[in-house]
Amino acid sequence: MKRIFGQNHIGYQESVLGDRVFLGINPKTNEPFETAFIQATKEEVDTALEKAKQAFEVYRLIPVEKRVAFLKAISEKAKANKEALIHWFCTESALPEDRAETELNRSCYQFEYYADAVATGYALEIKHDSANPDRKPAPKPSLMKMNVPVGPVVVFGASNFPFAYSVLGGDVASALAAGCPVLVKAHAMHPHTSSLSAQLILETAREHGMPDGIFSHLLAEDFTVGQQLVQDLRTKAVGFTGSIGGGMALQNLINERSEPISLYAEMGSSNPIVVTKTALANRTNEIAKQISASVLLNAGQFCTSPGLLFVEESAELNHLKAAISRYFSESELQCMLHPGISKRYFERAKEHETCVEVIYKGRSEGNFIQPTLSETGGEAFLSNPKIQEEVFGSYLTIIRCKDASELQSCLRSLQGQLTMSVYAEEQEDLQDLLAVMTMKAGRIIFNGVPTGVEVSFAQQHGGPFPSSLNSYFTSVGWDAIKRFQRPVTFQNFPGAFENKHLKFNENAHFLHFLNGKYV
Repeated sequence: MKRIFGQNHIGYQESVLGDRVFLGINPKTNEPFETAFIQATKEEVDTALEKAKQAFEVYRLIPVEKRVAFLKAISEKAKANKEALIHWFCTESALPEDRAETELNRSCYQFEYYADAVATGYALEIKHDSANPDRKPAPKPSLMKMNVPVGPVVVFGASNFPFAYSVLGGDVASALAAGCPVLVKAHAMHPHTSSLSAQLILETAREHGMPDGIFSHLLAEDFTVGQQLVQDLRTKAVGFTGSIGGGMALQNLINERSEPISLYAEMGSSNPIVVTKTALANRTNEIAKQISASVLLNAGQFCTSPGLLFVEESAELNHLKAAISRYFSESELQCMLHPGISKRYFERAKEHETCVEVIYKGRSEGNFIQPTLSETGGEAFLSNPKIQEEVFGSYLTIIRCKDASELQSCLRSLQGQLTMSVYAEEQEDLQDLLAVMTMKAGRIIFNGVPTGVEVSFAQQHGGPFPSSLNSYFTSVGWDAIKRFQRPVTFQNFPGAFENKHLKFNENAHFLHFLNGKYV
């Protein structure tokens, strides 16, 4: 089927009412693509929101089995259109084909994975507490608690993950799994990828008899569409992956609403790594190679790319710096995702280098960069909080600490992080380090790097502010669905009523509480 690009998708309706036009940009050349994309108008956004509101009344009540089949069919549809999706992914992002294929596979898996969370009953999280009419002094009622969807969800496409955190991403998949319609505000730097992905979801929705408004895709290159979406009272939750500035701007808009809603924003993180003296002495080259590879990966354009490396002063520290410098200097230039990210990278690097000493300055040509390595002392780090701010891209700063006490002080001064890592030997006592790390990060890695986030029910992708706005939740794994649900308790309803009116999946697992014990 020939795909037409440029239009908004207001549920099943294609719409081009606006007169504001923008073009995608080839990051390798800074030249615009030919297709004109039409920014959504206020009226189009309003129509999409009303359709989502109406669709919610239908979608939230359809049998669980239909929701599961819909989610799995989206995965199959994306796989069937792999060639076209990967073409536009690579063309618009300058990322390599192997990265595109890996990310697409992850996206497809997430739709299947969240479908399983619904099918098994995990997402419903049904809990029963039996009645005890003979309890004194008052009878005990029967209680049944379960999760229900919150309503229409707005998702902002992320620039650094054209699949996994955009239209085919985890926020969309988990919101649909929760039973919520989704409105995506597309990222302006990969509009072809985003539009094609949206068309595939909408085709699947039609094929599975989903209500008009279950999904909408809105184009924009400025903040007006996003502002309207998050401030409209028909929106009940928002998912965002991006910068601290972007996330806080959205939160400020939400704060102006008469009805508060949750913004699940994943924002900035420098993902600090600690290397103990013992580990450094035993494995200098191995550690340098692993960390360098993580910083280098796709020009460091990951939310989990390491930016800070804490090491106590020792004879091996110079060897570590030399090894990382060598890996950086021998690396190929890599293209950044788009001119805006490239511009911000150079601005932040320039600001950062007023506070640190540059060991190796990476080469650059246009939007293409090599990693930069810098260093500073623990005392200087403690006296200047700006040093710990994220430089989004391949940039690593080593913090030399004179002893373990100074290293601990540096870690305690950190803002919240998505991840922290520690390289150590198994026999080392890490109690003091972990006591600090668990207060600062959502995921802690032992003898490894933070890039690569496993999709698992045990995953936590979200940390204390400012890495996330809500550290209680994760954007990866089955628990991501809970962001778009709320619990409801039913008291003293007979079992027959529950089975007839609440439409439980017969395979749903639930927790039963009887006589003071879970069974």
